[in-house]
Amino acid sequence: MISKKGPAVAGLFFALSLIGVDVTAGDGARLSAQEQDGFRRFVEVFTPLVLRHEKKARNYRWHSSNRDCAGLIRYLFWEALQTHDDRFLDNYPALRASGRVAPSPQVRSVSREWQAANQNAAQLISHSRLVTRRPETRALKTADILYFYSAELKIRHVMLVIRSAESAFVVYHTGDKRDELRIRSLADLTALPEPQWHADPQNLVFQGVFRPRFLE
Repeated sequence: MISKKGPAVAGLFFALSLIGVDVTAGDGARLSAQEQDGFRRFVEVFTPLVLRHEKKARNYRWHSSNRDCAGLIRYLFWEALQTHDDRFLDNYPALRASGRVAPSPQVRSVSREWQAANQNAAQLISHSRLVTRRPETRALKTADILYFYSAELKIRHVMLVIRSAESAFVVYHTGDKRDELRIRSLADLTALPEPQWHADPQNLVFQGVFRPRFLE
């Protein structure tokens, strides 16, 4: 298990009700195949840099008020949809060769939609569609979201899936004990002693794998 520690991360648990959330809410624009590839490459390169630099407070746009599970995903997605200046690329030089997303009308439309609200975990899922409740590595894609929800346990939590350079899938999420950011494989999740974090259809807290509607 790989662990990357950072400062306290607020908002692991969301005591919000699912009532009123429309999980079939409007699709909006969908990125082209090339734009989706560029978006996913950016997320794959940028996410480890964010976690690596978290301890050094080098993220000049990810503010402390947004440092929770949904905030991490919002930040990564929003940046993946932007055109970046030299100031940003100087902070993250590895992104210069990442094949960044071009500012097409579709990209701008999706960016406006994701920038319109400070989305919490439930709202992230309302802008996504259910892919499966039985996650299998070969079926998952970068930017898929694992969603954990239980009104009884007052849990609402999201984890982001990305593909590593070795083509293995890992899950980025903002801390079990609110004091660190961690990188975990699906096997790591299954091995956790707390069954509510198992990505297993038998776990009633696990709602499944969701994919943002702007991605195939």
